Amino acid sequence: MFLILFSISLCFSWVSPDTNIHTVIYTAVSGIEDFPEVISIAMVNGVQIGYRDSNIHRCIPRQQFMADYFDMTHWDYITDLVMKDSNRVKENLDTILKNTNQTHGIHILQWMWSVEITEDGSMRRSMRFGFDGKDYISLEPDRMRWVASNHIAVKTKEKWDSDQSWNKHWKTYLEEVHVLHLNEYLQAGKEYFGQKVQPEVFISRSEANSQYKPLTLSCLVTGFYPVDIEVTWLRNGEVMSETQSSGLRPNHDGSHQIQKEIEINAGDEDQYSCQIEHSSLAEPKLHQWDSPSGIYTTAHTSDVPVPEAS
Repeated sequence: MFLILFSISLCFSWVSPDTNIHTVIYTAVSGIEDFPEVISIAMVNGVQIGYRDSNIHRCIPRQQFMADYFDMTHWDYITDLVMKDSNRVKENLDTILKNTNQTHGIHILQWMWSVEITEDGSMRRSMRFGFDGKDYISLEPDRMRWVASNHIAVKTKEKWDSDQSWNKHWKTYLEEVHVLHLNEYLQAGKEYFGQKVQPEVFISRSEANSQYKPLTLSCLVTGFYPVDIEVTWLRNGEVMSETQSSGLRPNHDGSHQIQKEIEINAGDEDQYSCQIEHSSLAEPKLHQWDSPSGIYTTAHTSDVPVPEAS
């Protein structure tokens, strides 16, 4: 199963209801036995729709609507594109290792690009590379120039900036081909992407590890779609800053999850509630910890005043 290996691919893309985004990620790996040399995934609005690695060779659909909508001709076409780009990212990794004399150990190059289209038709484009967990080089799409993030990438920047055909290729791909693909995938999954699934909420309490560490309340919100959501801890109706947040994460089924924790004093559990705002809900909901029973209760915010953010 594909694992997201470092920060460049963690942005599976928060999108507003009026925004659609298509993201492609290639991961080239060196030094890991019995692991694909290159893995590629394609996502729309944070949902994985396609997958390929160098062991299975062909691109395969990750959602049923993709399998139902597109015939074998489409998958042959996409497989051909992905194989070419997989070769590119593998060659780039080999070049980096050669230039830096790194012939041993595990090394990873990730290449991610995305196109985001808003309801008014405006476009945002992004393309960047990460090497061994750090930013390597990125494209400045308005000027179609490359920006090196460290000294290792300077030679790459100079080479790519001097090749106008290379930059023109990516300008056309991001502004035309990638947008065309996005529109096709949105059409294929119009029912899927139009659905609204209510979140499940689980509040738990972890005991203090020592007399110096307070109790922790955790609010896990999962299974919701679309991805945009607001999760807020309140104390007696007042907005509080969480101690820790997992950030938005994808579930295997295309839904999403987020977990937020807050430190409290023993005996104060009943003063805290977790407020959820999501497009699947007619109004925000409050989920309150019930310390005697060890569970949480749910209330509509018509029962509890909605605070203003501080």
